[in-house]
Amino acid sequence: MKLLTKIFHNFFLPKIANFFKSVIYFIFILIFSKNLIANNEKSESSILDRLPTSIFATVNEEVISIYDLILRSNLFSASSNIKIDENFNTNILPELISGVIDEKIQWQEIKKNNIFVNKQQIDKAIANIEKGNGMEIGSLREFLKEKKSDISILEKQIETSIGWQQLISNKFRSQVIIEESDIDRIHNNLKSNIGKQEFFIEQIFISFENRNPKEASNKINNLYKQIQQGGDFLSIAKQFSDRSSGKVGTIGWIPEIDLDPKLLDQIKKIKINEISSPIKAESGYYIVNIKGKRIIGEEIIDKVSLFQIDLIDENEETLSKLKENNNCSDLEKFSKEYGGTNSGPLGFVKYNELSPELKKIIKKLKINQISNLIKLDSSEFRIMICDMNKIAPTIPSKFKIEEILVSQRLDTISRQYMSELRTNAVIDIRI
Repeated sequence: MKLLTKIFHNFFLPKIANFFKSVIYFIFILIFSKNLIANNEKSESSILDRLPTSIFATVNEEVISIYDLILRSNLFSASSNIKIDENFNTNILPELISGVIDEKIQWQEIKKNNIFVNKQQIDKAIANIEKGNGMEIGSLREFLKEKKSDISILEKQIETSIGWQQLISNKFRSQVIIEESDIDRIHNNLKSNIGKQEFFIEQIFISFENRNPKEASNKINNLYKQIQQGGDFLSIAKQFSDRSSGKVGTIGWIPEIDLDPKLLDQIKKIKINEISSPIKAESGYYIVNIKGKRIIGEEIIDKVSLFQIDLIDENEETLSKLKENNNCSDLEKFSKEYGGTNSGPLGFVKYNELSPELKKIIKKLKINQISNLIKLDSSEFRIMICDMNKIAPTIPSKFKIEEILVSQRLDTISRQYMSELRTNAVIDIRI
């Protein structure tokens, strides 16, 4: 009953507002909702336990089967680390179903407007997912099979996402006019921001647009609860978050001047890799994960050349001799006598690809300085920085600023357009 009630609120209540002047339609909707609830009361089993070949719903006469929902649920469970149980059925499944129905509506519009998504774009997105999760290229297919899902479900999600963005751009880009004065104002603000903070942000954003405040609050609090229970932040963000500047999940570096003041106040208090509780801002609710903080205009580490030393014997004499090494050449000679098999030069490595623990240590070290003993996983070693490459952050070009402003406007248009399509869709839930 809870599931059906949530689906009813997501897809049918908006229609009541549009048809309120018509008593016939109003009565029809009320009767329909009662039938849904009555049908659900006949069985307490989860929707996912129903016969896979049975039809869950039709959207503009196109079928969504129970099997579709099972595969989608298994895919989300595998990626988010949220197991399918009573909590999943009550709190996650309704939102998942809402997403499936929205995607069906979007896909119908994509086909209607003859939008074609190149398979190479889909394959590239899949490869990026594998790389981001430390998987071998091509291994995701087998992984999803083991989790009782199918890569075709993920491919369809990606295809719909890319196609929808292309559709919105094709249909509305010409209507978005960005004034030169707006670009100049932001560009000048960025220049004046040198010396101020910026933050690398991952976020879940639930917009107030096309939602009543209670619905937005319930949704963000439910997602926060799933994260607290061990759900994967980015997987939940990619499935349920609204877009912000054309992005979902990983937003990237944002100067403090571009943040909502209410959001900025909270972000400044959050430690790196700490996930915030829901934050109410002007445009919606946020849950943020701060992955980095830096000063605008300050040089940042790009690459470091490292030498790793693993001492055979950690005695007082060896440690005393270790301190006498003033550079990596000295340390290399020293390691041949006192170092273990894991000792040696690591060459230049990308700073951003290092573990958070190593980043902290390197940031405090000077070139040719030996670190204290580092205990990482099952290894113990020391490092010396042989060389370091730094780069100064550049202020985005006016062209890049225009791109960002266009993305923000198109995000708003996309949500409005989707709300209109959802309201006009004929959705028949048959369970």
